[in-house]
Amino acid sequence: MRRRDVIAGLGGAAIWPMAGRSQTRGQRRLGILLVYGETHPDSPVIVETLRDNLQRAGWVWGENLAVDLQYGDGDTERMRRQTDAMLARRPDLVLAQGIVGATVLQRATATTPVVFMMLQDPVGAGFVSSLAHPGGNLTGFTNFDFGFVGKWLQLLKELSPGVDRALALINPDYPARLAGYAAELARIGPDLGIDARIAGVHDAAEIERAITGFAREPRGGLIALPDAVTGIHGPRIIALAASCRLPAVYAYEAQVRLGGLAAYTTSVAQDVQRAAGYIDRILRGAVVCDLPVQAAERFLTVVNLKTAAALNLTIAPSLMAKVDHLIE
Repeated sequence: MRRRDVIAGLGGAAIWPMAGRSQTRGQRRLGILLVYGETHPDSPVIVETLRDNLQRAGWVWGENLAVDLQYGDGDTERMRRQTDAMLARRPDLVLAQGIVGATVLQRATATTPVVFMMLQDPVGAGFVSSLAHPGGNLTGFTNFDFGFVGKWLQLLKELSPGVDRALALINPDYPARLAGYAAELARIGPDLGIDARIAGVHDAAEIERAITGFAREPRGGLIALPDAVTGIHGPRIIALAASCRLPAVYAYEAQVRLGGLAAYTTSVAQDVQRAAGYIDRILRGAVVCDLPVQAAERFLTVVNLKTAAALNLTIAPSLMAKVDHLIE
């Protein structure tokens, strides 16, 4: 990518090339609405993986594909403004990250094709009519379902067998998702000997109150559920878990690489690769409602050995045998 092809806009946006003035005849336009900020460790993974996979499919950024890239940094109101401006530039389709991105796009347009990725329960949340037949202008890829609560609780128990309480963190503003995770925590927790509860958090202050309050009692552990709030504030959750000496399980590998204890997760690069496939098909004429919603296919167990040692945790051979990535 030549430097002159990339124009950094206000509010964390980049447009290849500038909308309206230099878009060439026959060029297609892709909007990208990321819930993460530009400095989030997964942001370059998403952008570079998408660009590389689209190029292999014949779509070159800044040449036959104009790309309007927006970083929301977890700010819903900012993402609404970004979406309005993006849609005014009349994209052929938009890639939306997470439930926040998909919600903003769904409320803003019923006609522009939208491919979502990295969200949960698209049917229950009202994004699609069914997984096989989406029925509208949205389709895409899910990464976790509510049953993954069992995987995260089991991993927490394997890492720290003495844990008998767990606090799961998530933004409470999406009721169907909140209820789904809460129900699974209540159902699966007792089978593992864990009193598992959910805490709704919106920002760093609420995260700190929830974690420090929970840590006043012994034998506790944390789960950072997949969400924009836990993603954006991952470093703060990791620091609080360390200071309160709480074992914590995360939904994304990036959080473990930042110092979190462990994750059971998908491959972000794989999630993006699959989304790129749908983007290519839509640009070539596929109809959104004919493309079924698909679930992630590969899952990874990631453990940070340095963090485990700091918590005086010993990784059992049975768990070590299942670990895909060890962070040392």
